[in-house]
Amino acid sequence: MRWIDRGPEPAGVAGYANQFTPGWVDYSQRQIGSRPTDSYWREFRSALRDRSAGNCWYCERRCASASPPSLLGETVDHFQPLHRFPELAYEWSNWIFSCYRCNVENKQDKWPAGGYVNPCAPSSAESPEQYLDYDIVSGNVIPQSGLSDDARRKALNTIDDLGLNKLDVRFYRLDRTREFVLDLQKFSMADRQAFIDFYASHPIEYAGIIGMVVSQMKQAGEA
Repeated sequence: MRWIDRGPEPAGVAGYANQFTPGWVDYSQRQIGSRPTDSYWREFRSALRDRSAGNCWYCERRCASASPPSLLGETVDHFQPLHRFPELAYEWSNWIFSCYRCNVENKQDKWPAGGYVNPCAPSSAESPEQYLDYDIVSGNVIPQSGLSDDARRKALNTIDDLGLNKLDVRFYRLDRTREFVLDLQKFSMADRQAFIDFYASHPIEYAGIIGMVVSQMKQAGEA
């Protein structure tokens, strides 16, 4: 996971919010009426997709253009779940571009105390890089060292509830990061930064994880 700039709110979001949010609030909080059937946040999926070149904002794997139930199908997730926070149903700041697996199969409607690490955190102090790190040996996403108890719990909830270390996800990510390290080591120390800059300028899967690997290599004097 890495920080994503969601960008400015597109035209039309506010209109949908004014029209349809009251219905979600009435149904979820006041038990008035039947469950709303609107889901116009899907109209803005492509705007969200463009912010990460089609990579899931949670697991960072490239989403498929096919619709669900494909595990990598593109979805719009309500970061703070719709049924628990209906007032945020049409809030641009609450929408996450996510693969079907992270959104529907893993996260679902969960919202633990303290919430999750936000890939679009409004402040740098709350960015994913402040909470999460990567173990290049095991391929696991791990909490950053030195976190407070509350911050560590948020990191672990994010890792566990989003399935970031499920076996197939971990193996695929591990293969990708090892490939990057092998390619980087082919260059002289003088040329490694140029390779890193080139790599970072392209819309790649696991950009956040690779950034963590680069940071570790720099600390070890290898980049």
